[in-house]
Amino acid sequence: MRIRPAVICFVLAFAAGVLLLALPGTAAAKTPCWQQVLNDWSNGRTIGVYPLHCYRDAIRNLPEDLRDYSSAADDIQAALQAQIAKRTGRQLQSNGGGNSTSARKGGKNAESLSGGPPRSAYRQAIDHLGTSNADSLPIPLLVLASLGGFLLVLAAAMTTTKRIRALRARRGPPAT
Repeated sequence: MRIRPAVICFVLAFAAGVLLLALPGTAAAKTPCWQQVLNDWSNGRTIGVYPLHCYRDAIRNLPEDLRDYSSAADDIQAALQAQIAKRTGRQLQSNGGGNSTSARKGGKNAESLSGGPPRSAYRQAIDHLGTSNADSLPIPLLVLASLGGFLLVLAAAMTTTKRIRALRARRGPPAT
């Protein structure tokens, strides 16, 4: 039994697609801290604990539309002021012999660790996919693009098969 070229093309295209999906993506550079501050604000989360320059850089790099039409600059400025107040309070507390453990909670303050309801399994899965970043592509867009690419490859394979059959029909049956 002879394998048709269209079937081979289809199998190769399918295998290439599976291989591309299975390969890991390229490693991206670490997100700058000012971008993380903007991501926290844009996702509606409380702005985390960052070095003070991150808040200032976030305000400096704030897109014009967010600066003009939202409270992003005010919210980030308030978080900056809160961090300044906490840092001066910690310094006074540590000078007085008090124990300051709120600074050592893995980059999060105690309020953000205990506040709010627990996240659902769906929210955790979305967060693990990496789409919580303001710069990332939405998952539905990636799914639709993959489906469109598959349909284009399928259409090309069907057209190729149709042309090959037409060429064979013109030549006539193979001589035996």
